[in-house]
Amino acid sequence: MELLFINGKFCAQRMTGVQRYAWSLLAALDARLAGGGSKASWTLLLPPLVAAPQLRAIAVRRVPWRWPSLHGWEQWALPRAARGGRLVNLAGSAPAWPVGPQVCVMHDAALFDQPQAYTTVFGAWYRWLFRRLARCSTTLVTVSTFSRERLALALGVPQERLAVVPGAGEHLDRVQADASKLMPDALDSRPFVLAVGSRNPTKNLSRLLEAWRLLNRSDVRLVLVGGANARVFGQPVAAAAASSVTDLGAVDDPTLKALYQRALALVFPSVYEGFGLPLLEAMHCGCPVAASAAPALCECGGDAALYFDPLSPQAIAQALRCLIEQPALRDDLRARGHTRAAQFGWDASAGALLAAMERAQ
Repeated sequence: MELLFINGKFCAQRMTGVQRYAWSLLAALDARLAGGGSKASWTLLLPPLVAAPQLRAIAVRRVPWRWPSLHGWEQWALPRAARGGRLVNLAGSAPAWPVGPQVCVMHDAALFDQPQAYTTVFGAWYRWLFRRLARCSTTLVTVSTFSRERLALALGVPQERLAVVPGAGEHLDRVQADASKLMPDALDSRPFVLAVGSRNPTKNLSRLLEAWRLLNRSDVRLVLVGGANARVFGQPVAAAAASSVTDLGAVDDPTLKALYQRALALVFPSVYEGFGLPLLEAMHCGCPVAASAAPALCECGGDAALYFDPLSPQAIAQALRCLIEQPALRDDLRARGHTRAAQFGWDASAGALLAAMERAQ
């Protein structure tokens, strides 16, 4: 029986799109395996002290490590614990010196295409690591055709080596929307436009804030959601101190779902993405979407989003104006969004991952 191990480092990290992808694929794989038919033994390997998720078919084992560094755990303790099996890495990073075959998901090529967005040390390490993983991994996976093209170029490998396993949005079906954690004055009676994303410079917050200033609407609020990580991206862009802009920072899933359901629209101005998970989350929740015309976002959103030039605050402002002032446009995008989101599913993504692993055997 083949032994398959899942790198559980993401279980100890704060939730971003990469961790969301890993958690959702883990749940989908577990559901598939619970249905029977697998000839392999699956085990999720966790760092010490991390709460174990409730899984039906995938075993869970903590791997001891005496120091607090997650990076050290992944590079030294994890590969030894996976000895004798195949290690599946779902969240970007992986052991640089595996002791057996491994599967690596690389979400995008931003480290190569947008190096200025990362701190010097972080960027240098991960560019080296990705090149190393391209040489020593049996299966390479990414999340979109765009990312496959860019990674193949950056890593010097044929595109055929990278399987495409996209994300989805229906994980929020498992969440009960709840706005109770919002402060009473966080949202007033005004309608609002929602922006979701980390404070990575590629998320383009500065131009969004400039567009909001140009829009000059006191009757509508802009609500920002997302955390910052100075170690990875440097110091984040500060939100404008305006009465019509509310910065909520990182929020939990029940709050996020409530915001999607209540928002006039999601605005997603990123200049670079590997996929675009918030687009599908919003569409799945019935929230119209205005997004950057970045290639991966167009690939993800299809005909269900209103696209704009992310480098032009004037274009962003015009897209926002259309969504705010045209209820019929919002209704059309909402309907298109439901159709588009239904074309993606975590079970299908799990099936694509398993198929890619099967081909590599």
